Amino acid sequence: MSSKPENDDDSFIIILGTSPGASMDVENCNGIMNGDPEPVMHKSQIEDAMKDLSVEANMAFKAQFSLADSPSPASMMVASTIITDDRSTEELQKRFGELLDENVVLKETLKQNNDSMKEQFMLIASCQEDMLKTHKLHREKFDETRDLVERLRHENKQLKHDMSRLTEAEVNVNNETGESKSGVSSEIEFVTSPDDDTIDKLTVQLELVEKQRRQVIVENEKLSWQKESLEHIVDATTKERDDAKEKLKNVELLLSNKENDHMQELQKLNFIINDLQSKLKSSSSNVSPEEFMKREAYTQQLEGKYSMLQNELKKAQIKIIDLENVKLEFTQHKSGTLETVKMYKEQIQELNNRIKEIQKTVFQPVRFSISSETESLPEYANYMSSVKLYDRTLKHLSEYLDTLTNGLSDSLVHTLGVIASLQDVKLERASVDRVMSGLAEVKRMIEKQHSAALSNLGQVRGALSIFEGIFKDFNELLKKSVTKSENTPAQLSAALLARAREVSSLRAELADCELLRAQLDSYRSDFEAEREAREKMASEKEIILTDLRTAQRKIQELTTQLEKIRALNPALHKSVTTNRPTTASARPAATMAATNATTASTTTTTGNMVYTCPKCMKFSSDQYKVMEDHFDFCLDDF
Repeated sequence: MSSKPENDDDSFIIILGTSPGASMDVENCNGIMNGDPEPVMHKSQIEDAMKDLSVEANMAFKAQFSLADSPSPASMMVASTIITDDRSTEELQKRFGELLDENVVLKETLKQNNDSMKEQFMLIASCQEDMLKTHKLHREKFDETRDLVERLRHENKQLKHDMSRLTEAEVNVNNETGESKSGVSSEIEFVTSPDDDTIDKLTVQLELVEKQRRQVIVENEKLSWQKESLEHIVDATTKERDDAKEKLKNVELLLSNKENDHMQELQKLNFIINDLQSKLKSSSSNVSPEEFMKREAYTQQLEGKYSMLQNELKKAQIKIIDLENVKLEFTQHKSGTLETVKMYKEQIQELNNRIKEIQKTVFQPVRFSISSETESLPEYANYMSSVKLYDRTLKHLSEYLDTLTNGLSDSLVHTLGVIASLQDVKLERASVDRVMSGLAEVKRMIEKQHSAALSNLGQVRGALSIFEGIFKDFNELLKKSVTKSENTPAQLSAALLARAREVSSLRAELADCELLRAQLDSYRSDFEAEREAREKMASEKEIILTDLRTAQRKIQELTTQLEKIRALNPALHKSVTTNRPTTASARPAATMAATNATTASTTTTTGNMVYTCPKCMKFSSDQYKVMEDHFDFCLDDF
C-alpha cells in the first residue's frame, strides 16, 4: 500500500470483483514495478485489465477513471460546484448545504470502500501464503521423488553388476562340471522380462509435479502483480481525491468571497434605497395622486404576498414538527406495545406452569383396595376421606380455571384495546402502513390464541365433569361395599390355606433362585474367559495382519527390482528361457516348489505382470495398486 499515513476519511480503495484475466500479465506493469510509478494509467491498459471483471467491478472502475459513460466522482463534484454570478445568496447557501451533504456521503462511501479493500487485500495475502506453502510442499515432494529415482538407479546398477558377476560364475562352474543351470534359470526367470512401466510412471509423476510447481509460480506472480496494481490504483485515486478536496476548498473560498461581495452590494443597495426614498419624499409633491395610489396598491399587494408566504412557511414548519412528534409518539406506543405483549407472554407462560402444577397436584391417582373383611371399617373411612378430598380438589380446580379464563379474557381484551388504539395513529409513510399490517397480523394471532385457550378450557371442563361422574360411581361402590354382610369363618380359613400354599411355593422358588444364581456365576466366569480369549485372538490377528502387510510391501519392492533387472538384461532372459525346457527334469524339489508358488501368484499375459490374490485365489489384476486395495479388503473381511 501507500506509505502515506491512513485516516478514516482520507483512505479510498477500489475493489476488484474477481482475479485478473489473461490480459493482466506481468509485462504490462513492468514500467510501474521497475521504474518510477506513472501518475496516470493509460485508458487502454485499464480497459484491457477490466475485460474479465464482474459488472460491479467494471462500474466502479469506470466511475473512478472516467471511462465510457460514467463520470468520476471528482468530475461530478467539480461540475456541481460551478457558480455563476446570477445566483442569489439563498441559492448559494442551499447549494453549499448540498455540497456538504454530498461530502458526508462521499466520506462514508470512501470509508466503506477502504474497509472492503482491506478485507480484499488480506484475502489476497492469505491466498499468496497458501500458494507459497503449496509450492514449498510440491518442491519437497519433487526432491523426495528425485532422490528416490537416483537411489533406485544406483540399486539397479548394483543389481546389474551383481547379476552379471553371478552369471559369469555360474557359466564357469557349468563349463567345468558339465551341469545345467536350471536352478539359476528358475531364479532369474522374472528378471529378464523388460517392463518400463515403473520408470514411465515416475517420469509422468515428475512432469506433473513440475507442471504444478510452474502453475503455482505463475499464480503467485499474478497475485503479486494484482497486489501492486491495487496499490498503484489506490495511490492514483488518493491523488484524485486530494485534488477534489483542494477544488472543494477553492469553491468554499470562492463562496466566502462571493458572500462578502454580496454583503458589499447589499450595503450599496441599502444606501441607494435610502437615497431613493429621500428623493421619493422630495419628489412626492411633484407626483400625481393617481400614480402614487397605484404604487401604494402595488406595494401593499407585494407585502400581502410576502406575509402569505411567511405564513405558509410557518405552517409547513409546524406541520413538520407535528409529524416528528407523531413519529416519536408512535415509536413510544410501539415500544410500549412490545413490552405489553412480552409481559402477556410471560403471564401466559406462568399461568401454563401453574396449570401444569395444579394438574400434577389434582390428578394424582388414588389406589382403592376394597376389602370385604369386617376389620376394614377404618380403611373405608380413609377411602371416603380421600374421595371427599378429591371432590374438594376438583371444585378448587374448577374455580381456578374459571378465574384463569376470566383473567385471560380480560388480558386479551386489554391487548385488543391497545392494538385498536394504535390503529388510530395514522402517518403518511409506507413504513407506518407496514407496521399497521403487522399489528393487524398480531391481532389475528392473539384472537386465534384466545379461541384456542377457550376451547382448551372447555375440554378441561368436560374432563372435570367426567371425573365427577367417575367419583360418583366410586362413592356408590364404597357405600355398597360398606353395607355388605360379614365374611364367614370358612372363607377366612380358605384364605389362610391359600396364603400357606403361597408361602410354600415362594420357598420352592427361593431354592430355585439360589440354584439359578450359582449357574449365573458359572456362566459369568465362562463369559469373561471367552471375552479374554477373543481379545487375545483379536490382538494376535492385528499382529498377523501387520506382518502380512509388511511382507506384502517387501514382496512388492522385490518384484519391482526384479522387473527393473529383467528390463536391463533381455539377453540373459532369452538364454535362460531357451535352456529351461531341456533342463526341466534336473530342477531341485525346493526350486520347483518356489516356481509353482510364484506362478500361482503371478502369470504373464500379453507381456504384462498379472497379480493374483493370495487369500481368495479368485481375484487377479495387472495393476499392483488395484491388487493391494483388494488384498486389504480381503484381510478386513477376514
